[in-house]
Amino acid sequence: MTDTTTVLVKYDVDEAALALVREKCATLTCDTPAGYEEVRVAIGNLRDTRVKVEKRRVELKADALVYGRLVDTEAKRVTALISAIEDPLKAKKDAVDNEAARIKAEADAAKLKAIQDEIDRNNAAKEAEAKALRDAEEARIAAERAALAKEREAMEAERAKADAARKAEQDRIAAEQAVVAEAQRKEREALEAQRREIERARLAAEHEIAQARIDAEQVEFERQAKIRAEKDAAERVERERVEKLRRDAELAALLPDLEKVKTFAAGIRALTAPKVRSKRLAAILATSMEQLGQVASALESTTERVKAVA
Repeated sequence: MTDTTTVLVKYDVDEAALALVREKCATLTCDTPAGYEEVRVAIGNLRDTRVKVEKRRVELKADALVYGRLVDTEAKRVTALISAIEDPLKAKKDAVDNEAARIKAEADAAKLKAIQDEIDRNNAAKEAEAKALRDAEEARIAAERAALAKEREAMEAERAKADAARKAEQDRIAAEQAVVAEAQRKEREALEAQRREIERARLAAEHEIAQARIDAEQVEFERQAKIRAEKDAAERVERERVEKLRRDAELAALLPDLEKVKTFAAGIRALTAPKVRSKRLAAILATSMEQLGQVASALESTTERVKAVA
């Protein structure tokens, strides 16, 4: 570290005391609860010191960029000294924490396995009991099915006789219904033909009446449309005449002001900058003249736009 750095950058950290802390912390272990607590406290103290260094670094760096670089350099150096002590302590603490977590995880896994094994044994016993009940029930159902099968065979034979008699009766009735249905169909066809003819005549008459009404409505619509078109045209001509009179009046009222603005813009363009020896003042005058020209152009453009709008 240079002399300039020593003078300008100063952190509230005693390096001699830090060296003693390094020697003390190098012998700390996490093998016992007391040792673990000492390591935890040491890490906390070192972290607090490192945070103070960082805070001081930010304060010192705020004045200037060069000074900030010097502050960063010293902070990195001191932080590296702290980290060289802190990192081994963290590694020792992490090793104990990880081992404790692993032992706890193994114990939890063993407990879960014992519980699962007990559940599996209980499920197996229940399944065996349920299987015995199912086998007994299936045997009872099989015996009942055999008895029902014999009874069903007797009923099927009786049903077959009844079905044959019922079918013969149904065939007789169906033949009679077919004769009646054919007669009814012919009668319906004759009535339907008569209905269609009456409906066709009715629709033709309604169509003629509707067409006559549509023609009359079309003539009236065209007459009204012509009247509305003539009225709209007349109103549009009147509106355009009134609007033109309004614009002409507005333009006439604005012309004196527009001429004043135009004369003012011409006066700005007629201005000449004084000759000066100072190059700096000459440059300022040149810029000012350019800006005045832009103002004059803006005023002229505005007057033209106002005339065009009016």
